[in-house]
Amino acid sequence: MSTTTPTVPAAPPADKPGNTIGRLTGLTLFTPVRPQWLPIAKAAFFLGKFVPTAQKHILQFDFIHYVRWVHVRKLPDGQTLKHAHLFFESNFDGPWQDYIDAFAYVIPRDIRFVWGRGFNFPAPPPAEPLKAWIAENSMEGGTYYSAYPDASTRMCKQALAIEQPLADLVARSKSMSPEQFKAAWEQFLTEQQGNL
Repeated sequence: MSTTTPTVPAAPPADKPGNTIGRLTGLTLFTPVRPQWLPIAKAAFFLGKFVPTAQKHILQFDFIHYVRWVHVRKLPDGQTLKHAHLFFESNFDGPWQDYIDAFAYVIPRDIRFVWGRGFNFPAPPPAEPLKAWIAENSMEGGTYYSAYPDASTRMCKQALAIEQPLADLVARSKSMSPEQFKAAWEQFLTEQQGNL
């Protein structure tokens, strides 16, 4: 008696050229949406802007710089699409395969809700079929800009967290003796160690 194991499509080996800058990766998807699902998806996306619980799922990932979804029916050149499409853009730290792993295993229901009514969507988990589907539906972004391409989101948040305490120390230091400044500097380092 022989048994067969279902094959899982392998994810592509590398990023597409042009979708990385520094430590950031950009991912752009343009996928058709089934007509009967479009009103529900549009209503959910609209309500998601006002419901904090809906936002917290995506905001829990501190490696995401930017993410957006838009339903498109008409292209800029005036062409009307047969089916509405979901246009998805995101910028994040690290390779896109790791990004997809996080979504497939941490918030699979959210992923199925957003793309699950699309054509040929492989519901996660596991992540490998989803990666293959994304590779098939992804496109290279035309323009990609990052003010701090070598900084992760965590690094940016840490820099923002020490900005005011450092400014306060600089202002106070003008009237300090060298000994007082040394003590204040050491206290600043101790208090801000988690952000340095």
